[in-house]
Amino acid sequence: MAERLSHSEMAYELAKLVYGKLDWLQRFGSGKGKRGDHEIGLKRRELAVLQQAKDDYTRAAARDAA
Repeated sequence: MAERLSHSEMAYELAKLVYGKLDWLQRFGSGKGKRGDHEIGLKRRELAVLQQAKDDYTRAAARDAA
């Protein structure tokens, strides 16, 4: 089993995933390449989950540093 990531490492990796979802929504959320409303809604929900997790890990990393 792989070693567990620290809170700061988790926050960093989650931030990258958040960026990817934001990029996807920018490219496919509207305009010429717009995807279906169901898919866009799903990506927005996934983004909200990732942002919340990133925020939680960021706070935990700050506590670790204190």
